[in-house]
Amino acid sequence: MKKVTSLSNNQFNTLIADKRALKTFMKYPQNEKIEAGWANVSAEQLQDIPSGAIYLTQSALGEEKPQVLLVSTDEKGQKQAYESDTTIEFLKSHDVSPVLPQDRDQQLQVSYRKLLEAHEQEQPQHVESMLGRVNAEKDYVQLKGLTLKEGTFTREQVDAMESRVSVHYYDQKQVKEQENYQDDYKQEILQELEKPPEEAQYQAAYKQQMLSQLGIMQEKPNSKESSKQEEQEKQVAVQPKAKEETPQEKEQRLAKMREFEQKHSFDKVYKLKKEVLKELKGLDLTDSQRETLTKLEKALDTEKKDHDQQKKEEKSENGFVKFFARKNGAHSKTKQQNSHEVER
Repeated sequence: MKKVTSLSNNQFNTLIADKRALKTFMKYPQNEKIEAGWANVSAEQLQDIPSGAIYLTQSALGEEKPQVLLVSTDEKGQKQAYESDTTIEFLKSHDVSPVLPQDRDQQLQVSYRKLLEAHEQEQPQHVESMLGRVNAEKDYVQLKGLTLKEGTFTREQVDAMESRVSVHYYDQKQVKEQENYQDDYKQEILQELEKPPEEAQYQAAYKQQMLSQLGIMQEKPNSKESSKQEEQEKQVAVQPKAKEETPQEKEQRLAKMREFEQKHSFDKVYKLKKEVLKELKGLDLTDSQRETLTKLEKALDTEKKDHDQQKKEEKSENGFVKFFARKNGAHSKTKQQNSHEVER
């Protein structure tokens, strides 16, 4: 329970004599009636509660009208407790802000998530990231300690919250990593599709060379060819384009892809790539682009087939190794037994 204010015996007697006497403690008295009654607190429980104070009870945290517990000692030295409804204004006037359980739960989740993010972003030799992690850890530990002290949640409930937030955070992180990888792979494929076929590229370069040697300027296409070219350009214009990248940006993207591939299984990476290829096959591609895409997919499927074959061979080889190990072990054991018999 959180202490609201100190309380003398006279004040206690005044408060229990008049059910609205709590208003005398308020900076902004309300017209509403304040209910009060003897608290159903056992003598055993009262022993642990210091006398001469008004406390905010745990049950008050979820109420529109918070409840307070008044504890005093009578002339005979006996502890007595009195319960009363009060108002938020009364608590605020004594520097007490009741926190609703759902608010505290939200605060804990946000703070713990920030701590997880700070741990992820922390880098060796990077002072700012280390300081960010230390501050996030400090904030969460303080909030967690306050929550346990005020009794809003038990330690088991806080542990369960941490487990839920961790699972959700890392699930989201994994999904985000997969989406980023697919976007990067899609960028790579789109760049590949935008390249003219090698034969066409070579022919265009060779034609340009011949025209230059002959001293002929590049001929302008006739109106029919021009309209055909415009139609092709219009068709290409509606297709998604690869993002323009600097060499440094491309290298960073490829490095991210390699890092992802090292962290995840081949089967997982293959599945993500196939999803991207399936999406691209639904685009309005030119014949050469579709041919390029087909070649890329065949190369990927061949890589998958080789990988599966290698796994199969490794499994078979491991099986033989285990078999011969068992057989050699049994043979060695028999030999050992025979040797013991000869010694005897």
